[in-house]
Amino acid sequence: MRREVAIAIVLGFVLGLLITGGIWWTTKSSKIDTANQSSEVSSAPSPTEFLLKEIPLKISEPEDESIVDTASVKLKGETLPQAVIVLIYPEGESIVEADDKGNFESTIILRGGANEVKVTVYDEEGNNKEEIITLVYSTAEI
Repeated sequence: MRREVAIAIVLGFVLGLLITGGIWWTTKSSKIDTANQSSEVSSAPSPTEFLLKEIPLKISEPEDESIVDTASVKLKGETLPQAVIVLIYPEGESIVEADDKGNFESTIILRGGANEVKVTVYDEEGNNKEEIITLVYSTAEI
């Protein structure tokens, strides 16, 4: 019995080494291939170029996590000029376009309690930026 256990341990060890060596070899080969391919492809944009292309979005009214006492609320903000803004809220959705200065506004309808409003801005190239604000509609006296 001891001999069979020793043989099983040795075979398990050898098999483990073969599997580990195969994994190491394939990852090493794929890193070399990736390095060769990246030198052939044109240079990728730097992280700062991505930051410069970020779409501005500022919601000025109402503030995030505000408590409001009316179901109808006017949402105002700023973004890129002529950008398309999609507002999705529990009681519906609306699509508005920013003016020449990038200002936009839309009236949204809230239901009682907490409401998440998703504001997504799309530029001319199809890039987007999303922001979610929470508004609480309550008629209770504070």
